[in-house]
Amino acid sequence: MNGSRGWRTASTVLAGVLVAAVVGLGAYFVNVAATRRTSPVTSADCAGANFSAPLGPLDQPSSVHHYAKEPAFTIDPARLYQATISSSKGDIVICLVPGWAPTTVNNFVTLIRNHYFDDLRWGRDPSTAPGGPVIQGGSPNSDLTGGPGFQFKDEKVVSPLYKSGSYQPGAVAMANSGPNTNGSQFFITLSSFTLSANYNLFGEVISGLDVAAKVKKGDPMHLTVREQLP
Repeated sequence: MNGSRGWRTASTVLAGVLVAAVVGLGAYFVNVAATRRTSPVTSADCAGANFSAPLGPLDQPSSVHHYAKEPAFTIDPARLYQATISSSKGDIVICLVPGWAPTTVNNFVTLIRNHYFDDLRWGRDPSTAPGGPVIQGGSPNSDLTGGPGFQFKDEKVVSPLYKSGSYQPGAVAMANSGPNTNGSQFFITLSSFTLSANYNLFGEVISGLDVAAKVKKGDPMHLTVREQLP
């Protein structure tokens, strides 16, 4: 069911809860065997890594904004992934860390590869009620509604970018509408933001946080993703 959502914290109800509406039912199809082949990388060390050219489509659906089920697990958990959000205001470069949230990174990488996010528009900036130092995007409707047709489970927040009850500046996490309702909408924190650890934290902005601070609701985005080379 589509609809915009509010915000929630660990112990108090603030003006609302950071959320995104996610639609569709989908099974949880993580390939556990694949995640056990190698030890997952756990640090956001993209600045010192070499990366491939942008990855191309992989099992792209006929409609890039609708999946019949959750994508297969295809990333290498022992490698980092680097996503770039491009706009007329500059680039936001994100280090995606499988060791923090392997399922989230896998789904995000797949959606980027298949051009899910291209030309979508940011649905939230800090001026969007109820406010907060975040930007949010990934809605196929370019607002705060909808998702990719599947939902996937929550992953425990283990990143050092969550501490003392707050998502730290540059944290990249999934928006949701309650437990196990992750889809395509995500947010970036511009400064320390007090919020319960209920949002899969899967990446860190390694450059362009100043660009993120300039994002306005309605601005378009274009995403590409690269894989760390061996």
